[in-house]
Amino acid sequence: MPRVDIHTHILPGLDDGPVSVEESLTMARMAALDGTDVIVATPHYRDMELEHHSPRIVRELADTLNAALRSDSAQRNSPRIRIIIGMTHRLDTSLPDLVDSENAITLNRTRFLLVEPPFNRLPPYVEDVIGRLLTQRLVPVLAHPERNVEFQRNPKRLKNLVDEGVIVQIAAGSLTGQNGTAARRAAEQFIRGGLAHVVASEMHATTSPRSPVLSEAFDIVSELVDEHEAIDLFETNPDMILEGRSPQRERIAKPRIRRDWVRVPRVKFGNPISDRFRFRWKRRFRRLRRRLNRA
Repeated sequence: MPRVDIHTHILPGLDDGPVSVEESLTMARMAALDGTDVIVATPHYRDMELEHHSPRIVRELADTLNAALRSDSAQRNSPRIRIIIGMTHRLDTSLPDLVDSENAITLNRTRFLLVEPPFNRLPPYVEDVIGRLLTQRLVPVLAHPERNVEFQRNPKRLKNLVDEGVIVQIAAGSLTGQNGTAARRAAEQFIRGGLAHVVASEMHATTSPRSPVLSEAFDIVSELVDEHEAIDLFETNPDMILEGRSPQRERIAKPRIRRDWVRVPRVKFGNPISDRFRFRWKRRFRRLRRRLNRA
């Protein structure tokens, strides 16, 4: 199953993503060559509101971009990619009213709503707003909580939201270290602890930290847990969300064997292979294998 990217800023001229259709096409080509098959365009509602854009423009621009991608794919004989729509909503007290006014756009018109918390302190109303969304029969998909300082310091608060039914989306740039050391550590902790459901690119441009490329983050997750769980986070779970189905809530943690009762002396060799070197070659091998499979 190809990858599914549920958090992107690929539509031109709506927020801080690309400016032109050509830039959007370049981003989509990069994603397709990297193995992504479905992209959910999720522009910031706040930016659209400031520019007085109607939510209807999201569908219109997605249709325009899909038509351009079909033509581009036929001309280049390149992988096909499909754009579907959603929206990134700020986590504030006005969000439930926005839902009631039918101005919010869910992911692929399902019950899953992409919600973005602030990067610093969490306001005291977070749980109340999440609760109201759940009573509206919506499932909040919490964008990049690993970048929030309070979730970094207190992962239990995130776990409580997951226990209530919230879906957690990790940013690929956090796993690769592009969003800072604290975000990387938190992302790794959430994935190992079974709190993460999806990894997305949050693409804004062709360059890092928010590029369309997901392969490096996929390789990192494969090392953190295993390749099967990486496939869940990058392919199976986001695909389930777009079909309106809840993904796996929490992975079964693998038991760790404690060996405190015995200490085995380390044997040093003359020319040891570093973990970083071994990890780099494992990632290169996986990329080569994926390219051969796509060919």
